[in-house]
Amino acid sequence: MITRPTEDLRRLGTLPDSFLERVDQALLAFEAELTVLDITSDQAIMATVERVVVALNQIDGTDDHSFDTIDREALCEYIDHALTQTGVDVEALAHRQGIDPAALTDQWRDW
Repeated sequence: MITRPTEDLRRLGTLPDSFLERVDQALLAFEAELTVLDITSDQAIMATVERVVVALNQIDGTDDHSFDTIDREALCEYIDHALTQTGVDVEALAHRQGIDPAALTDQWRDW
């Protein structure tokens, strides 16, 4: 699996560990889902993306901290790379969904 963005955020020391632990929990759940994901089902893939994004929405703004632009970009890139490593062609998926590949998380993302 690819490196989680929380590793870099921990090194920067700008967010509390309790916040980053919750982000890690959401990303670990996403990674676990990817191990059993039916990559032939766009519906299953998009539902998995939705679940991780909604989990991150619930974390954003807790402990008086929110994801900044760099954090958002790192999280979206992580999701894309994790899907790609699982065998999902993110560009083709986005095309079938009628969206830009960079907008894969946008319909659920509040951060």
